[in-house]
Amino acid sequence: PEVQAFEEEFAAFTESQYAVCVNSGSSGLLLALKSLQLGRGSKVLVCAAGFPATLSPILHLGYEPVFIDAHLPSHNLDVEHAIEAILFDASIRAVILAHTLGNPVEMAALVDVCDQRGIYLIEDCCEAVGATYHGRPVGRLGTLGVFSFYPSHQMTALGGGGMVVTNVETFCTRMRSMRDWGKRYDASTYRLSNIQTQYDTPLGESFPYYWGYVYDEVGFNLKLPDANAAFGRVQLKKLPEWVVKRQQHFERLQQMATRWADHWIPIESPPASNPSWFGFPITLRSTTTWVRDQLGDYLEAHGIRHRPFFAGNILRQPAFQGLGEAKDYPVADHLMHHSLFISVWHKLTEEQLGYTEETLARWMCS
Repeated sequence: PEVQAFEEEFAAFTESQYAVCVNSGSSGLLLALKSLQLGRGSKVLVCAAGFPATLSPILHLGYEPVFIDAHLPSHNLDVEHAIEAILFDASIRAVILAHTLGNPVEMAALVDVCDQRGIYLIEDCCEAVGATYHGRPVGRLGTLGVFSFYPSHQMTALGGGGMVVTNVETFCTRMRSMRDWGKRYDASTYRLSNIQTQYDTPLGESFPYYWGYVYDEVGFNLKLPDANAAFGRVQLKKLPEWVVKRQQHFERLQQMATRWADHWIPIESPPASNPSWFGFPITLRSTTTWVRDQLGDYLEAHGIRHRPFFAGNILRQPAFQGLGEAKDYPVADHLMHHSLFISVWHKLTEEQLGYTEETLARWMCS
């Protein structure tokens, strides 16, 4: 019952008709892509910079990734190049894009092109729960939206969890089945039923069997326990306040950083968007003498944790070499070598924020 309630409340929060609760955002991306039932070898467009969760499902399902470079200063997928690729290659069937660090992608033109071409659009909102674009929640701009409740994200479901939202009932039903080993899903009772049903096999046979043990999909075990869902429901009520706090922390660091604009590239958001910041990026310019790794070491030595720009140019990672020419994605390379991000956690104290500012200022003036 807690999972059902969590799904209903999250669907309302994202202005979606359906929400499907899973054990992680990564699982959600896998189910979202699999629910489309694309033909084997289908092409799926994805950014060359980011986290493996957007690329790995494409490979697991036997599809062919089409890589697009990242864009500065947005730190997101280069939308202009993505549209060019879609118009050039009619065999692209789907797009997976991430609203990186909680910063919404400039979606309008891309959504229009995908609609015109009949291309599915999956929004990876794992770092962006609570963000909006032109007044609409991210995740509701494409075909499916995927969210993560990993502990360091804006909210959590007792240390994990994820959610997929959509307005397409068919996709919802498939995902609810696939998250529980592909069992037949009884939409009328919102559960996997033990009532016997007449079951027609592909060979034309018909016999009674337990509904919940008829397998319509090749599925997985990706369910979220009820305790996690109950925790997530409480977090969801607090989320709007936390998003505002993260925005305030981000703006404070952004104002401080303007003193060194010659050395780093401030992240920019599209017009009419309202980010839900996951972190504060420090992306150094290629013309600066500052070195990202030296800055990272300095922060760590002074008790301030940081992370690189995820996998950077993912084609340079050992698992993904050979999928394309890494050198063809210079922005992804730049992010891999010159970018890091630090926390804007909503529970940071005034003292901690002040310490972060002072520490950064000392390094930059040294």
